Amino acid sequence: MAGKSSLTLVFFCILKLVHCKVDPPRDLVITDPGHLGNLEIHWSSSQEHIRMKELGQCSVKYELHYYDSYSSSWTSIRTSQTSFRAQFDLAQEVKVCVYTLISGECAGGTTAKSKNCTEVTEKPDRAGVDGIQDLTCVYYNMEHMVCRWKRSSKMPVRSQAALHYWHRGLAHAKECPRYVISEGFRSGCNFSGTELPTFSDINLCVNASAARPVRALYSSLQIQNIVKPKAIGEVHVETGADGQLRVLWDSPSGRIPQHCLQWEVQERRESHDGEQTMRQSTSTETALTLSLPDNETSCLSVRSMLNKYCAARSLWSDWSPPVCYPEKTDSTSAPRWDMLPEYMYITVIVIVAVLVLGLCLWTAVTLRRLRQVKTRDSSFSSLFDKSLA
Repeated sequence: MAGKSSLTLVFFCILKLVHCKVDPPRDLVITDPGHLGNLEIHWSSSQEHIRMKELGQCSVKYELHYYDSYSSSWTSIRTSQTSFRAQFDLAQEVKVCVYTLISGECAGGTTAKSKNCTEVTEKPDRAGVDGIQDLTCVYYNMEHMVCRWKRSSKMPVRSQAALHYWHRGLAHAKECPRYVISEGFRSGCNFSGTELPTFSDINLCVNASAARPVRALYSSLQIQNIVKPKAIGEVHVETGADGQLRVLWDSPSGRIPQHCLQWEVQERRESHDGEQTMRQSTSTETALTLSLPDNETSCLSVRSMLNKYCAARSLWSDWSPPVCYPEKTDSTSAPRWDMLPEYMYITVIVIVAVLVLGLCLWTAVTLRRLRQVKTRDSSFSSLFDKSLA
């Protein structure tokens, strides 16, 4: 009976010269274990496919398609299992579609795919206001991660935000270990001292407790892709015997391996007449050789980021303090009188005039008082002489 059924299916496939009629999976279900977007997808095979597989007549596999709203694209995988876990943004629609694939004797030695897929679409909960926005995270120098967000004008006045996170090393989601407070409200989360995995999804959710519902904000990231290296402390320049300008610097201290860093040097050249030119050069080493400036001043700054061999993307560090060649003289330490503005001269003249006028008035008053005292003394002397006589 089994042989007859198999021959019938093969004959059907040969006659049609197209894919065999294959039923799509059944009972497609999506469940949320509370991992902030890491959902479990389950389905089951048709009874006919199960029977064929048990008899060894064909191999049954599945082609799963799901929409990744973080990358705004569909992702496809093939598996022989009837379950799969995938990452979704729970603030967006969850879309899943599964086909059946059979190959072997029952498909005439080819691979046949079900014409239709079994699909499920789950819509997000749109209740509440968008009170939280602009969630961003930075992994500073591969030492600690800080996430920040903003309160929108729709956020209820007395409400406080809360961040929860989950990764595969946790059995359940956890709350932020230490909040960043701004003007009395939570505006971020500091993960200092918290061990986080690299090359593994970390799911984040920021929500709020308030009298009015507030929509949750979700994000999923891998920390090696949000690294911001420490700024370079000092840059050195020297001239070589070949008449070239050599720029040297050291890698920032910390946990980032030097082979993971790439560098960008920004050079700003200024001529004596004030004309400026800007150019940028990249380097994989902590040194770069440039042409020596000719009657120009060259000011250089350096920054770094992780290269493509250590991360899919990265953040640039801040620029180092600029260093110039030839070294600029500090004109502010000894200002030249001919460089002072006119109002400074006027101010000095007014101050001197006031001082001279005040000195003159003081001298006049003092002399007048001395004359009065001298006149009084003369009167007293005359009266004294008359009394003696």
